[in-house]
Amino acid sequence: MPKKAILLKSLARGRIRASWNKYNLFNLYKKQKVNFNTKTLFQQKWSSKTETRAYHGEQLTEKRFINGNFEPKLKGVAQLDASLKGNGDVEETPIVLQTFAALEKRLDFALFRAMFASSVRQARQFILHKNVKVNGVVIRHPGFPLKSGDIFSIDPEKLLTALGRKKPSLKESYQVDNLQIIKWNTFVNKARENPYEIWIKQQKKKELQKKNLTSQVNQDYLQNDEFSIKKIDQYNNNLMLNMLKIQKMTNRSTILKDIIEISNKNLKDFKNLKIEELKSSIFNEKFGDELSERCLLIINLLKDNPILQKTEIESFDKFLSTNVDEFPENFKHNFKKIKQILSELNSLYLEKLRKDSEALKIDPSSSIDSLPYDPNWTNNLIKHPNLPPLQEIEEKGEDLTKINLPWQSSFFGRADLKKPYFTPWEPRPFLAPFAILPHHIEISFETGHAVYLRDPVARPGQSEVISPFSTDVHKRAYMWYIRR
Repeated sequence: MPKKAILLKSLARGRIRASWNKYNLFNLYKKQKVNFNTKTLFQQKWSSKTETRAYHGEQLTEKRFINGNFEPKLKGVAQLDASLKGNGDVEETPIVLQTFAALEKRLDFALFRAMFASSVRQARQFILHKNVKVNGVVIRHPGFPLKSGDIFSIDPEKLLTALGRKKPSLKESYQVDNLQIIKWNTFVNKARENPYEIWIKQQKKKELQKKNLTSQVNQDYLQNDEFSIKKIDQYNNNLMLNMLKIQKMTNRSTILKDIIEISNKNLKDFKNLKIEELKSSIFNEKFGDELSERCLLIINLLKDNPILQKTEIESFDKFLSTNVDEFPENFKHNFKKIKQILSELNSLYLEKLRKDSEALKIDPSSSIDSLPYDPNWTNNLIKHPNLPPLQEIEEKGEDLTKINLPWQSSFFGRADLKKPYFTPWEPRPFLAPFAILPHHIEISFETGHAVYLRDPVARPGQSEVISPFSTDVHKRAYMWYIRR
């Protein structure tokens, strides 16, 4: 039987445990270096033993640790190179850190080192509940000694539980969702009142997030997440649909109408301006540099023609469908040339629309910040109705209560009620300080398997036994056990 879990997370005692608990992280943060100056030798050894045993195998009694898990002869390795003999640059081997190396062979410790459990005690629980296999065989002994080459695995659901965030209760989730709905509705109201200002603020917020993310992996995730790709695809599809819509409406009559409207607008803006004085640059915005000369030529050919005063599309259709013989002799040649130029303009303008649309498309792998400002972006923002009282949700069942926030379609952290962890899955908080991969274990998080390569050893300047304590503390702890 293991020792009772008494005051494992005590902030007053401040012991460092083999656990990812947030209180343990605080104890690790506030822990000061052990002061041996004012203590007797016995006190030094006792305090060192107490501190190290709180981390290394605290679930084992002293009798079990000494009889079955302590090896007086510490093992280390050295490079057999004659050139290093007498070389003062070789670092000292921290052999005393091997005091607790025998514990690393235990299955429960190996699970914890492989980051398959959040603590040694949780690893022991997984083993007892038949969730761990060694070489394909279910093992129910936490102290099972691993040998070189042994493959151990854990049930993927238990791995997600160990690494995942804690599942909130319905009451906690209800409180979070209520606050989220209030903030979302406030945001929608502000966005509808000042769409451009809010859009600029959102872009600045994203830029700040990118600056704070120093990891390249995190930056790639920010740029290529599923929501961003969906938004970019939607933008590209809208560009294509708008282009096809404009192409479908474009013909010789509409092009002629646009040319005449642009020229009339410029003649109206500059009252003393004559048709002969118009420049091709006025058509650049609509038709581009390559087609603007043809547009100006059409205006010059239509000089003094009544069609220049028309604005209805029907008038232009009738004009272009008129038989050439119905026009005066001095205009017949111009009319033929106008129809020819309009036919060329029609095909060239359709091609221009296609190229412009392709140029505006955004690569799905690029950032969502590349999207231009859309004046109608607030049309898709819908306010969320208030949630019913908690008691009513508990009586009816939370499955019947719908959450329709843009980032969430269920109660906070409770997307899958059958799962014992936060869903959709998120890593537990304060995980990064404890994410230390051991040298003697090869791990695959994708499959939940790990290979125990060999027993941990000490080398010059390095020990494979992970410990939060210095060699001075381990030295005195070893002195305590070697004399017993």
